[in-house]
Amino acid sequence: MQLIEGHAVVTPAQRGAVLALGNFDGVHLGHRALIDTARRLAGPTGRAGVMTFTPHPLALLAPGAAPRPITSLARRWELLEAAGCDVVVCEPFTADLAACDATTFIDDVLVGALGVAGVVVGPDFAFGAGRTGKAATLRARGLAVEVVAP
Repeated sequence: MQLIEGHAVVTPAQRGAVLALGNFDGVHLGHRALIDTARRLAGPTGRAGVMTFTPHPLALLAPGAAPRPITSLARRWELLEAAGCDVVVCEPFTADLAACDATTFIDDVLVGALGVAGVVVGPDFAFGAGRTGKAATLRARGLAVEVVAP
């Protein structure tokens, strides 16, 4: 499994994966469904994995509401590898990222830096400043998107 810490360090050879987006702390059955869907979309010769964030976004946005980590980062990587991830992008969740609007995140990070082949999200997934980005926002920017039911 390739662990990529931050999108700025992605090499051309690491581009083109199908990524499930989310926190993935604990890697529970719902997370595994997202990863399995990414693997199916990537096909037998493609790469699949996740893009996760550290710290949890709520640790920055609403510290009193942030969940306690279920696992350490090292354990999270082990669980993600065991779940079948070929690649894990660990994006630092910073004030700049929190202020990034949804279309800029798609254009600059998902498409521009990572060159994703597609994304997989849960039904309640939201991203970008003010959580304005949804699955429809990803599709409107030309990405292949699969929403996995709970």
